[in-house]
Amino acid sequence: MTAATILAGGRIYAPPLREATAIVMIGDRIAYVGDDTGARKVASGGVEVDLAGRLVTPAFADAHLHAVQTGQVLNGIELHSAPSRDEVLAAVARFARRYPDRRLIAGQGWDERHWPDPRPPTRAELDRASGGRPVYLARVDMHSAIVSTALLSRLGGIEDAAGYRADGLLSGPAHHLGRGGMNRLFSDAERRADAATALRRAAAHGITQVHELGGPQLGPVEDLRRVQDVGAEIGLTVRAYWGEEATTDSLAAARAYGAVGLAGDLCIDGALGSRTAALIDPYADQPRTDWHGCRYLDDEAIAEHVRTCTLAGVQAGFHCIGDDAVAAAIAGLRRVAAELGPQAVRRRRHRLEHLEMADEGDFATLQKLGVVASVQPGFDAAWGGAGELYDQRLGGDRSRAMNRFGSLHRAGVALAFGSDSPVTPIGGWATVSAAVRHSQPAERLGVADAFTAATLGGQRAGLTDDCGLIRPGWRADLAVWDVDEVELDPITGLPARPGDSRLPSCWATLAGGRQIHGPDDVGLPTHRPTPTQPPE
Repeated sequence: MTAATILAGGRIYAPPLREATAIVMIGDRIAYVGDDTGARKVASGGVEVDLAGRLVTPAFADAHLHAVQTGQVLNGIELHSAPSRDEVLAAVARFARRYPDRRLIAGQGWDERHWPDPRPPTRAELDRASGGRPVYLARVDMHSAIVSTALLSRLGGIEDAAGYRADGLLSGPAHHLGRGGMNRLFSDAERRADAATALRRAAAHGITQVHELGGPQLGPVEDLRRVQDVGAEIGLTVRAYWGEEATTDSLAAARAYGAVGLAGDLCIDGALGSRTAALIDPYADQPRTDWHGCRYLDDEAIAEHVRTCTLAGVQAGFHCIGDDAVAAAIAGLRRVAAELGPQAVRRRRHRLEHLEMADEGDFATLQKLGVVASVQPGFDAAWGGAGELYDQRLGGDRSRAMNRFGSLHRAGVALAFGSDSPVTPIGGWATVSAAVRHSQPAERLGVADAFTAATLGGQRAGLTDDCGLIRPGWRADLAVWDVDEVELDPITGLPARPGDSRLPSCWATLAGGRQIHGPDDVGLPTHRPTPTQPPE
């Protein structure tokens, strides 16, 4: 019989229970939630762990992550705080000196908008800084990049692709080709190591489930298996998605590599920062006054993808940011619902990633069809508010109607929060804080609602229906938090004002009742992986 573990002497977030202090875990399940005395009666003889007043909550689920790409940045050059183009070049030079044997210098995060000289570095400058080595540096939104001559020389025919510039700045289709060439320079072992770096970072933030959003423009389909293997070794659940149009071949590939859907980064458009998000009205800050961004999928392709996935019984989904792309995605969902019936669409739990420029007139359709809004509060924290990216690219009323979390929630649309790391950093409480502190007061969520979107919402978006709450019979995916210096709300038991004061620090993370992060020798059962063997 599996031994019981008692977590006692804590503060348990398990609405509607208000005074719970203990949890009993047996195997990977929660067997009891209540007071310490009751827990000891239920699990007489079980191992007891003293929580010492710590807060226990459901673990977070990151509903949009790129694990390999996140690890490449964490193990490469992180440029989010680079204050100038000169500092970007200096960072490349420092990395080249420190790692003379690296086949590729990779980084991400540069944002030219507030630099004294807003021109991105050229490939000639990258050549000098790197000593002539291949360099790939993605912009913060990962929809454009600057590359060196050594990398371009490996990309035959890229000069003819839309979005190519001779100075080394790639966007649109040219960027997709450039990223593909960059990916070929990493070995299987390196990609697994990068995934491990990212997933261990997630576990340290109280995250036990991540949604790996893959696609041909990001990396090879084999990355899905790599990330799942690494997740199994660490103890995290990885829900993999492959962003390719639904065909017999792509459905077979998704199944072969463990994907739960052809969703995620199947891009209808690009990103606002790179001016490739598809807009109904043109960009406000583009010299070409007729520039509306990029559409990568037409209306027929969108509807066909939803139709094929619905009939095949898998989740469909799209990356859609601009209002033209979002409207096209929702029109495709409506069209298929009219053909196959709303319930056929609803039961698949299709998802839309980002959904930054959604029209309120479409919210009822999203709710009726059970579509998950897989959104990133960190985007508003980074780019919302006067004078920031949305204001610059869109201006006026459009910038104030971005990332409408509060409105979507009030309309009954299912929300799932993610980071889109490495675009914004991995971090559960930081995600909650960003939603609570939205730049537009009408779109702010209460702490409990934001927390639900970052926990239960992500689990349900990943088709997991027995995880994300602390209740008997549910999977014991838990996070234990040090909260001595955190003000807790007396009603909810959660941090009262996340972001206004210290955020909780993760003391331990438990996935299926097993510790995957935290201190050694505290009595918690630990995850014992069965290491997978990478291919020869």
